[in-house]
Amino acid sequence: MNKTSRSKNENKDAGFKVPCAWDCLPEKEHKIMDQRIKRYMNYLDECKTERESVVYLEELAQKDGFKELSSFGSGKKLKPGSRVYFINKNRAMGLAIIGKKPAKEGFRIIAAHHDVPRMDIKALPLYEKHGLALFKTHYYGGVKKFQWAVIPLALHGFAITRSGRKVSFKIGESDKDPVFTITDLAPHLSKKLQDERKLNVGIQGEELNILVGHQPAPLGKNEKDSPNRVKTAVIAHLKNQLGLEEEDLAWAELHAVPAFKAREIGFDRALIGGYGHDDRGCSFASFDALSAIKIPEHTCAILLLDKEEIGSCGANGAQSMMVTDFLGMLTEATSGENSFAAIRNAISQTMVISADTSAPIDPTFEAAHDPLNSALLGRGVWISKYSGSGGKMLSGEADVEFINYIRRMLVKEKVPYQFGELGRVDEGGGGTVAFLLSNLNMNVLDVCLPTLSLHSPFEIISKVDYHYSVTAYQAFMENSY
Repeated sequence: MNKTSRSKNENKDAGFKVPCAWDCLPEKEHKIMDQRIKRYMNYLDECKTERESVVYLEELAQKDGFKELSSFGSGKKLKPGSRVYFINKNRAMGLAIIGKKPAKEGFRIIAAHHDVPRMDIKALPLYEKHGLALFKTHYYGGVKKFQWAVIPLALHGFAITRSGRKVSFKIGESDKDPVFTITDLAPHLSKKLQDERKLNVGIQGEELNILVGHQPAPLGKNEKDSPNRVKTAVIAHLKNQLGLEEEDLAWAELHAVPAFKAREIGFDRALIGGYGHDDRGCSFASFDALSAIKIPEHTCAILLLDKEEIGSCGANGAQSMMVTDFLGMLTEATSGENSFAAIRNAISQTMVISADTSAPIDPTFEAAHDPLNSALLGRGVWISKYSGSGGKMLSGEADVEFINYIRRMLVKEKVPYQFGELGRVDEGGGGTVAFLLSNLNMNVLDVCLPTLSLHSPFEIISKVDYHYSVTAYQAFMENSY
C-alpha cells in the first residue's frame, strides 16, 4: 500500500464511533443478561402502580437482608455492609448499603422514578348512558390520548372503607378476569366529528371514559324499567366482590393501566415490549445493581421517586424534603451526627446518576432527531450532559470533572456508552429529576436507558441496553474511580 492510499484509509476510519453493545457483550455475560431480564419482566408484570412497586421491592429487599432504617434508632452508627431502607408515605422509597468511607466524603446515589403515565379514575367516576356504565378518568402524565383507546385495561386500586378496612385489588391481569376499555368512533362516522381534529386531540380528555358494565340489575317484582339499572348493577359488583360502596371510590387510589404483560419482541427476542419501562426500567435496574453489592467504598443508595411525570411535585417527588430527610438519616446512620452542617457537607460531596429513560432515533420518525446527537437502541447506556428543552430550560448540567469521573468508570468497566439529546433543539426536550437534585448542590448526570414509543402503553427497550445499565449502576455505587 502506498503512502497516499494509506492516508485515505486512515481518514476514512478516523473519528469517535459508538460501538454496538451486542458486539461488546462477552459470551459469558449472556446468561447474566438473561437472568436480569427475567427478573425485570416479572417486576413489570407485577408492579403497575407506585404503591405496588414499593410493596414488591420491600419484600425483595427484606429477603436480601435490608432492614428498615428507622428501626436502628437515633444516633447509632451502622457498620459497613449494613443494608437499610426507607419508605415515604407508601409511594416512594430509598435503599442503601453503608460503605467504608465516612459520610463527610458523600454518597453514591442512583435516582429514578417509578410513576408511569396512566389513566386515573376521577373521584366520582361512575355513570350510565345508553345502557352502558362507564368510569370518567383524568389522564396522568404526558400521553398521546388516542393510544389509550380500544386496548384492554386493568383496574388497580387501593381503598380504605368507612370502617377502616384496607382493600387492594387488581382486576384484568389474570386470564380469568374481565378487562375494561375506552371506546373509539367508527371510521364510518368520524369524518366530521373526529377526522379533522389534530392528532393530540383525536380523542379528548373528557372522552377517555372507561367501559365498566352493561347488564342491568334485575327488575324487582312489579317494578318497571328505570334509568341507571346498569350503574346499580356495577355498584352491586363493587359491594359483593370488593366490599366497597360507591363513595369509597372517591377516597381511593384507582388507576387504569394496560392489561397485558411484558413480551419479547422480534425473531431474535432481543427487545422487550411492555408497559412502564419509563421509568421502572431504571428503577429495577438500580435495585438489581444495589442488591448485588456487598461492602461499597462510599455509602451507596437508590432513590425511587414519585410524581416525576407531572413535575416531581408532592411529598414523594424530587422537589420534596423527602430527599434531604433520607440523606440526613443516612448521614446520621453512617457518622452518628445529625447536625445541619454534617448533613449539608455529606450532601455537597454526593455524586448522583439520574437514571431515566429517553427517546432514541425511531427509524420511522427520524426527522424528529439530530442524527449526530441522538441515541440508538443497542448502543449501551446513554449519556445526556444536559436535559431540559428550548435553550436548556430546567436543565441540570453536570460539570466536566464529574462527567470525566463517569467516563473513567465506564471505560474501566467496559460498559458501552453513547451520547445524545432528546430530539432536535426546537422540537424535543424533556426534564428528569437531575436539575432538582443538582439544586441541592450534588454532582448529577443523566445516564439514560433508550426507549422507543416513550410514554405509550407498550414501550420498547433493548435487552443489552438494560443489561449494561445494571452493570453501570452497580459499578458507580460500588467503587471509587
